[in-house]
Amino acid sequence: MSMSPFCDVTTWEEFSYGHFRDPDPTTPDEGRTGCCARGRTEKEQEIWSFSSKPLGKALLRTVAADRQLCQDAVTMFTDILLYSARKSLKDVSEDTRLVEHIFRQVIKRESLQDELYCQLVKQLTNNKKRSNEDRCWELLWLCAGCFPCSQPLRFHVTSFLLHKRRSPLARDCLLRLERTVQLGNRRSPPHPLELHTVQKKSGSWGQIVILPDKSTVAIAVESSSRGGDLCLDVTNKLGLKTIGGISLYCRVADKVVSIPHGEYYFDFLCSIRPLAEWLSSEVSSNWREHAEYDLLFRRKVWTDVMVGEDSVADMRMHFFQELESFLSGHHKCSKSEAVQLAAYLYRVRFGQAGFELHDDKKTAEVLKDLIPRDLLQIEPPEHWKQDIVATFNRHAGLNRDDAKLAFLRHVSTWPTFGSAFFHIERHDYRKYPEKLMAAVNRRGLMFMDQNSKNTIVSLAFDEVETSGDTRHLWVTGNGLENTWQLTTSAVGGAYDSPTATNPPSLHSLHNILPILYHMIHIWGDFELSFSFFSLYRHLRSTT
Repeated sequence: MSMSPFCDVTTWEEFSYGHFRDPDPTTPDEGRTGCCARGRTEKEQEIWSFSSKPLGKALLRTVAADRQLCQDAVTMFTDILLYSARKSLKDVSEDTRLVEHIFRQVIKRESLQDELYCQLVKQLTNNKKRSNEDRCWELLWLCAGCFPCSQPLRFHVTSFLLHKRRSPLARDCLLRLERTVQLGNRRSPPHPLELHTVQKKSGSWGQIVILPDKSTVAIAVESSSRGGDLCLDVTNKLGLKTIGGISLYCRVADKVVSIPHGEYYFDFLCSIRPLAEWLSSEVSSNWREHAEYDLLFRRKVWTDVMVGEDSVADMRMHFFQELESFLSGHHKCSKSEAVQLAAYLYRVRFGQAGFELHDDKKTAEVLKDLIPRDLLQIEPPEHWKQDIVATFNRHAGLNRDDAKLAFLRHVSTWPTFGSAFFHIERHDYRKYPEKLMAAVNRRGLMFMDQNSKNTIVSLAFDEVETSGDTRHLWVTGNGLENTWQLTTSAVGGAYDSPTATNPPSLHSLHNILPILYHMIHIWGDFELSFSFFSLYRHLRSTT
């Protein structure tokens, strides 16, 4: 008779003698008669070995001593039995439900984490049912990517995985466990995409990232991937010179939220409410068609941007992001500047050919992509066309990339370059225009006339004083002769909000805080954090 591979003091069986509770005499299939005790007997009689029957109590002595933990552990093992007994992958929703039920309570209660490892290793020890064993490996793979076991148990789990190295998932489990020890625990149960990945034995999930120029980049996402890791992958694939100030955004329908660099990608997906609602519904096996979200790759912080230093970033990101703000009419732009920039944009779009503007039927439509919307009506289309064509012809030597760079060089001289823009309502002071807009950028907070784009006052962040209640925010500062009441909604180009182009109105102090603080709280940019910290701290103290 072959001996158990675990037959010295470092074995799994020996660990059970030191840490498992005594066998339950009321449970016929439990016993402690392994090779280190009184010779080999039937495997079903060993508490540390595979069992097809539910547990009467938790395995670990410390867990079994707590009535509630013991009950949760018994339920957890029952779910493991149900999951491992399932042979068909067609009903993915039931697998998702079981995995969710197993892991949600374990992530919340660290006392059960070692218990889960023990239950899974138990079910993988002397398991003669291939399909059942494969399903238990899937659970251990997910477990190793969510949280590590304690140091005393980790030695035995590692030894077990090394012994089982011929199993397809054993090496992956070992690598995932080591990575989780280094990076820390997950805060959400495994995402259904992770379950789908391990069931298909693929190891990683392919994800498409959309760039500002509408092109895409394919990256591989793993359980251990964080927002910053994915940003770095895209940065390297594009050949950008730096990752600083760049972020990934998740877009679900009309909602766009940035992914913090330090957060696990799948934890982030679970934290997005629309995604959570989608995940709770029946999940189709065709994930690519039903994962209704996009990943966007954009520059968020513009503090160190120097046009011309990184040509790839300029051509594929900066140009297209600033184009959005320009066409939305957020910058103060004269007619002559608009003509000059429109000629650059026309060359970017059509190259050396100048035929589109000669077609009167197309002129009005083309102009929408060349002229800021607030300036379109100041001249008839024919006048715009004549001026743009004349300027276009003077730039005969420029190619598309030259035109993009010339456009960026011009708009980078504006004080509102790289800004997030917000509409503002205030008390009716006759001295100030009725419609106002705020721009938040590296220089601070600028209040502007929404129509003329003239700057009313510009404030550094340490010059702003605020107070408020649950419905309004009042702002005072150097240069502001009166107190302004703000109820703010972001406009085009401002992300990290429930809508990409028209984020929600913010009617309370609690909701206004993210606007003035979003460069720290969401952007995670340390270079800007100090200038925002004093303002944020004061805002918090007034709530």
